[in-house]
Amino acid sequence: MKNRLLTILSLLLFVFCLAHSASAGPIIIGGDDLNDHGFRDSSGANQQGWKYIERAIASINAQVTRPGASGIAVLGSQAPNPSNPYPNDGGGAINSAANVLGLNLTFYNGATSITNFFTQLANGTVNPAIIYIPGDQVGNDLDSSEGAVLTANAAAIDNFVASGGGLMSHGGANSTVYGYLQTLIPGIVLGSLCDAAGASLTSYGQSVFPTLTNADISAGPCHGSFSGNFGGLQVIALDGRNRPFILGGVGGSITQPPPSTVPEPTTMLLLGTGLAGMAGAIKRRQRRSK
Repeated sequence: MKNRLLTILSLLLFVFCLAHSASAGPIIIGGDDLNDHGFRDSSGANQQGWKYIERAIASINAQVTRPGASGIAVLGSQAPNPSNPYPNDGGGAINSAANVLGLNLTFYNGATSITNFFTQLANGTVNPAIIYIPGDQVGNDLDSSEGAVLTANAAAIDNFVASGGGLMSHGGANSTVYGYLQTLIPGIVLGSLCDAAGASLTSYGQSVFPTLTNADISAGPCHGSFSGNFGGLQVIALDGRNRPFILGGVGGSITQPPPSTVPEPTTMLLLGTGLAGMAGAIKRRQRRSK
């Protein structure tokens, strides 16, 4: 009986620790168009804004916890022509970053294709590790009809991140790209002011995405910033005038911040009471068995 009670006690501790260590997926949401300000050099290395994408995607992919997920779903760009796989547009930028990282891409271009993606995501026939949105400030990018599909599937995007999937997006801070944010976080304010000169990562941004640098995020101009209520998002980077222009984080969702690593006092009290009761039961049974 003693061994049985100890086993139950161990299981309770395991479940408690698991509940407080579960992690939602990583998020990087920017008011930037760094996919429009980079290139792949003759040696096959990404430079400037494309280097930012490569490093950001690598960091996101390493922190995805969604079971069985792999690859990147690109929403809003057409796949590049194989004869010119790295054109200077939204599809070329992510294609070059993924190629260096050895990650598979699936492109969903057009409102119908993106709608089908969310249908397949819901029924489990697709399971990407990362959703990537090229924004609206580069060629081969998101249009208003595609943005409307994202807005209509705002809950699905949030659920994807909450399940451990990664999310990365560029673009101006407007409803075409970020209508889904306005749906999920009604108090967020999308602004058109942004100055990349002097842009810097916050201490939080450096802690959750340590491979990114200030040079990466200021490799090109930015076109949007955010204010107001950020829901579950944290400020990853500030522009040169201290306006938040990259939001995100690790361990939470778009609507819910990461859970505290320190248990709530009430939770600790309940756990302590339960453990004390279990310990008392073990002692009583030990005395009876003597």
